[in-house]
Amino acid sequence: MKRILTACAIGNIIEWYEFMIFGYFATIIGQLFFPASSSLGSLFKAFGVFAVGILVRPLGGILFGHIGDKYGRKKALLLSLYLMSIPTVMIGFLPGYDSIGMAAPIALILIRILQGLSMGGEYAGTMIYLIEDTNPKKRGFYGSVAALSLVLGMALGSLVSTVLHVTLMPEQLASWGWRIPFIISIGGFLWGLYIRSKLEDSDVFTELKLKNNLSKLPIKETFQKHSKQIFSTVFMQCFLGVGMYTMTIFYANFAKEHFGSSDPLVCLMLNTPGVIAIGIAAVISGKLSDIYGRKNVLLISSICTCVAAYFLIPLIHDKQAGSFFVHHIILSLLTGSFLGPIPSFLAECFPAKIRYTCVALSNNLSMGIFGGTAPMMITYLISRFQDSAMPNYYLMASALISAFGLYFMSDKNFGERDEDAN
Repeated sequence: MKRILTACAIGNIIEWYEFMIFGYFATIIGQLFFPASSSLGSLFKAFGVFAVGILVRPLGGILFGHIGDKYGRKKALLLSLYLMSIPTVMIGFLPGYDSIGMAAPIALILIRILQGLSMGGEYAGTMIYLIEDTNPKKRGFYGSVAALSLVLGMALGSLVSTVLHVTLMPEQLASWGWRIPFIISIGGFLWGLYIRSKLEDSDVFTELKLKNNLSKLPIKETFQKHSKQIFSTVFMQCFLGVGMYTMTIFYANFAKEHFGSSDPLVCLMLNTPGVIAIGIAAVISGKLSDIYGRKNVLLISSICTCVAAYFLIPLIHDKQAGSFFVHHIILSLLTGSFLGPIPSFLAECFPAKIRYTCVALSNNLSMGIFGGTAPMMITYLISRFQDSAMPNYYLMASALISAFGLYFMSDKNFGERDEDAN
């Protein structure tokens, strides 16, 4: 189990680092690839391209779900690593708008689409791989490791971004420094490839294959038998998508814009601890879900978020670094407490023969609809209403949607041998 945890965690850390550094450098990328009359306009366009990468994730979920359910979890995880890492390195060498004109943003969009397809299978595959052969009494905890590795990848991206902002001059960062984290990701790709190549398929998939009980067309069976469950799980993850991308991508740029000019280290002190708080809360809530049930923990997290986000509005209006830090940490902890039980909750909602497809589709639809669009929508709302508390209102609305969706769902649990595979 330790070997499996290490292989899945390392691969997930690498992929999420590679995917999230785009968001952390969105301001510079927006200026280089999307010239506009204002910095806000360029940032909005960059967030739009970021959203494109998220919006194609459901297609990636279908693609990798088919591979994972029909040909094996290992093959899907290896292919997702290739499809993320190679385009990521390409971004580091991509000329800007001033060099090749419209070809630059078009190429960037195409690269983001490939990355989005990859992410459509990566996280879902990690969730399933960690959970399928696990003791049912510890499934919530082991599932939270997938969530923790996701957050560690985000934290690594935040750390690398901040170090570059501290060590390089603004002119150097805008000219070539922003390319460094994309190019050096090739080392992580080679490491992750080596680790994952040593994995074997889960016992659950192997047993399905031996019994000749694999689904011929997983996506067809998904919509024929589980469309209602897909719909429910998409909406109950609304807060997860909005919370994760608001706490990381949006607030990383928010902190840099409002507090980073006086001391670049402020970005590290304000944003990275919040990302780490998400991971810590995820592991704790995952363990608690083994004791008190997934649904109960998720409901409490979403309800507490609605209350906390409202009462924290004065802190964000204060526009002081200390107030922002407290605001960010509290909401990050609540976001993490919702993230932790999600892997085990989703895996337990669907039968093994189409589990990869169902989990990948529901998770990526929710992240695409609610998560990837959140930074762009919040940026627009702040510009439209001139209110820095818009992220709080957006979080409150998403948490209410999740609570409503959860209310009509129930906890499920598959046995040690996953006998519901049929």
